[in-house]
Amino acid sequence: MNRLFFSLLIVLLFCGTGKTYAVDRVVIRSITVDNPDKWNENIYLIADKDGIDYKNFTVQVGDIGRNLYDFPNWYNYSYEPKLYKEDLNGDKLEDIIVVLVRGAGTSVSEKEIHILHQGYAEFNDFQEVPVEPIDDAVKRLVKMEQKGNVITVLIGKKKYEVDYSKFGYSTPVCPPGFGSIEEYEPKSGILYGTTNVFVTIPEAYIGSLNVTYAWDGKMYKAVSVIFEAKS
Repeated sequence: MNRLFFSLLIVLLFCGTGKTYAVDRVVIRSITVDNPDKWNENIYLIADKDGIDYKNFTVQVGDIGRNLYDFPNWYNYSYEPKLYKEDLNGDKLEDIIVVLVRGAGTSVSEKEIHILHQGYAEFNDFQEVPVEPIDDAVKRLVKMEQKGNVITVLIGKKKYEVDYSKFGYSTPVCPPGFGSIEEYEPKSGILYGTTNVFVTIPEAYIGSLNVTYAWDGKMYKAVSVIFEAKS
């Protein structure tokens, strides 16, 4: 993945104030093809830089700027988003995957994913499709219980048990939960998501939930979850 180091300076004039304000329109991420004849396959993720945040996103396909997909409601907090290009639904056309940071702080990195399916390769026609958020997937597929020092994670017929006292944590002040640290990543044509399991935030991490997604014809939905205990 290559990054394009340039920015477009957009000057906005506000009538009646007599003042001029400047907003940086920047290319945050890019995926370029090492072949000048395939310039129409290059992907650029563009947004307004607002301090340390990014808003008002555009996905540009190709170098000419004819294929622009605007997402004014997308917002990325603090850290830079991630950009991928990979066939996730098995139609042999590469899709665009954008992972945004929707919350960040000490031991917190919450993510939001957007996937654009390619409809017709020759026209670079893309359309955003739904993705089940990882927190919704965990609520649907995972149950967690606490008895004394033991946390039980139930996924279908699979049962995992963790004695959090072995990590030196004090007694939890709340039931076991999940979240805090999230990630989405495509690998070899499959979308994966991960999220933490904890008994208190931020120090009492006891493991992670690894989610596998699949395209069901209408959306990307979680089809399996595995719990990986902290070693």
